[in-house]
Amino acid sequence: MLDFLINNKEYEIQANNQLATILSQFDADYIIDVIDDTMTRRLNSFELVPAPNAVEAFENNFKALKEIYPFDLANIEDTRHTAYREVIRIISTRFNLQFEEQEYLDLYTMAYYLYDFFVSRFNNYLVTFYDRFIEKEKYNIYSNFSLEEKKRNKDSATAYSKLIFGSDEAIALIVANLPYVLSCIKNLPVTDHDIYTLIYGDNVNAIQLFEENITPVTGIFGIFNNILFNEYMYPTVITHIRMAIQMSHQVELKEAGVK
Repeated sequence: MLDFLINNKEYEIQANNQLATILSQFDADYIIDVIDDTMTRRLNSFELVPAPNAVEAFENNFKALKEIYPFDLANIEDTRHTAYREVIRIISTRFNLQFEEQEYLDLYTMAYYLYDFFVSRFNNYLVTFYDRFIEKEKYNIYSNFSLEEKKRNKDSATAYSKLIFGSDEAIALIVANLPYVLSCIKNLPVTDHDIYTLIYGDNVNAIQLFEENITPVTGIFGIFNNILFNEYMYPTVITHIRMAIQMSHQVELKEAGVK
């Protein structure tokens, strides 16, 4: 009996030491390093390959810890909440967001979506926004930005756009004059709600999560424009937007049965 108690005590001490070592990885410095590395790579090259969502990886590890060390659930859960608050704080600081934690907020879900939007898929969402916004507002853009006057332009870009987009004259001229169009869109009053809606569609919970808990000081559209009109990344970003519009149009034609 004594041997059992001693062995059991040794196991508990060993397990506690292992748990402490694992939980120590989830400190602020570790989280900052992960986020900073992802953001640095994004600023150095505008790529559309999403970065892994570190928050999801954290959550999988915390679930595993709870199964391995069921005797210390309170400590694990406390560290889990601390880690997600750190993720939220770091992202809020980096992107100048005001975060107000509402009652009963699920910290994991908030951290997951913040990381998804501002870190993992930020580039994808930026391109997606301009693609969907232009498609949604193409007739207003066509008429309000005087694209009618550019119909007689016979340069190669205009001819190519007409070949690709066929009878959709509005989108053809928009793509042919995309730099001009984007410079005009830059001055429109696009709200955070407009951006969330175009990106998340009918995912009302995600939109509500953002709108109830965070307020971007400069607005997300301002953040997007700062990236788009960065002189070093502009050529790459505008190419991705042009390709996204073209791909979306091809999907629409396919769904409509048009060859």
